[in-house]
Amino acid sequence: MNWMSILGLCLIVLGTVFSFFGTYYSDKEGQAELTSKIQEKNQVIDQINLNNIKLIEQNTSLIQSNTEVSHNNKGLLNQNKSLIESNVSVSNNNKELLNQNAEMLKRVSKYQNEIEDRNRKIEILEKQIQDVKNFYSYADMDITGRNVQGTPNQIIVTSGISILMDKILVKTNDIYNLKNDIVTLTIINEVIAKYPNFPFGYWARAFYLRDRGDKTWKLSAEQAIKILEITTTVTGHHSNHDQALAQLKEILEKK
Repeated sequence: MNWMSILGLCLIVLGTVFSFFGTYYSDKEGQAELTSKIQEKNQVIDQINLNNIKLIEQNTSLIQSNTEVSHNNKGLLNQNKSLIESNVSVSNNNKELLNQNAEMLKRVSKYQNEIEDRNRKIEILEKQIQDVKNFYSYADMDITGRNVQGTPNQIIVTSGISILMDKILVKTNDIYNLKNDIVTLTIINEVIAKYPNFPFGYWARAFYLRDRGDKTWKLSAEQAIKILEITTTVTGHHSNHDQALAQLKEILEKK
């Protein structure tokens, strides 16, 4: 063999050796790098697992919390249901109370009307009683202002009214008429002023003014009727009161 062949063979051997060691070192570095990456991935996986465990624990806690909230909500729903039922019961009670109040108001209104009606009747009776008191002493007097009731032997006392009435009246055939004197109206007004509850003073003025065409006679006639309607209700009143009342009503109807 020549030296060229030997040199070529040596170079081939050296190339093979270098190639072997190059491949070996390259594979070793790649293995180390792969191992490092695997370790990194394992660490990431471990971290992910830890995170998953924490998430699972948190989810478990949330589920427990939700369960408690659900129980609480159920309790609240039951309480709300109970409150609604209570409100319904209260509403029914209030409705019943309102009906009772309405009925009571009707009764109160009825009683109030009855009381007011009774009070009006009492006022009317009190007025009638007062009227009787005011006019009672004149009910048994005749047109001249004298008390002619009793036995024939009874003494008839002359009063202030009779003295004045004698000055304006004249009796003809048991019928009294007004004197046609200038002073008659003056005396009539004096009778009314001194004895305003004596009905025949107004009776006299009504006829005196009527006979002279004075339209104000109606006012006196109405006042006389007002008194006579009271005196004629008194037991034992003189018949002149009935006669004067009928007479005055008759002339007013002819107006």
